[in-house]
Amino acid sequence: MKNCPNCGVTLDENANFCSLCGEPLLERNETNLAFIETRQKERKDKILTEYRKLSGFQKRKLFLKISGMILLSGIFITLVIDFVLNGTLSWSRYPVTVGLVLLLNITMGTFWAQRELLWGGLSFISSSVLLVLLDIYSGNSGWGMQLGIPLLFAAYVTVLLLFRLIRRASQKGLNVVAYSLVTSGILCICTEGIINLYWFDSLDFRWSLIVMASSVVTASLMLYVHYRLKKVTDLKRFFHI
Repeated sequence: MKNCPNCGVTLDENANFCSLCGEPLLERNETNLAFIETRQKERKDKILTEYRKLSGFQKRKLFLKISGMILLSGIFITLVIDFVLNGTLSWSRYPVTVGLVLLLNITMGTFWAQRELLWGGLSFISSSVLLVLLDIYSGNSGWGMQLGIPLLFAAYVTVLLLFRLIRRASQKGLNVVAYSLVTSGILCICTEGIINLYWFDSLDFRWSLIVMASSVVTASLMLYVHYRLKKVTDLKRFFHI
């Protein structure tokens, strides 16, 4: 018995063609090796070309379908295992809740990718609900409302600010890296401030100021180089990627 190199179906030893996909079955000798390798390359190129032909919305829908199948299967299996072992829902609440919120965010991103404010706002609400539910599951100590949601809000605002800066940039090069460094520094300041308010009830900044100062200095140099050159900097060439 032998397998088809294209679809993997099991065939008879004397078969010349795959009965499922029609792929010719050749021995891997010096005469046929070049033909076999060419056929494999053609199949890979065809699959890649078909994917590239899809529009952005079609690619997002394809990702949504694959993600949905994986997440829903995992949720169902998790619920069954927890119910069979414990007779009730206990630990499975955590992965099920995270999976549902993740699927909801992917769905919103699929249909509202061009509407950043709407997608970002609804995503923030769903993620905030997730943090509150996780807090309730773990004993309702209040960290979800007092710590989790403020940190989440700071992250969403800084990421949205970064996206807006990148989108408005006429040339994208080292300025993108500079914007990322500055917004990362801002996020560090917000993070330290929120954590200190939660744990120590005081607004005290230490390490985040060092991070912010380093980010600003590095970003300033990158912006100077970017606008001094007045041309798009090839990031792949600059970072040797």
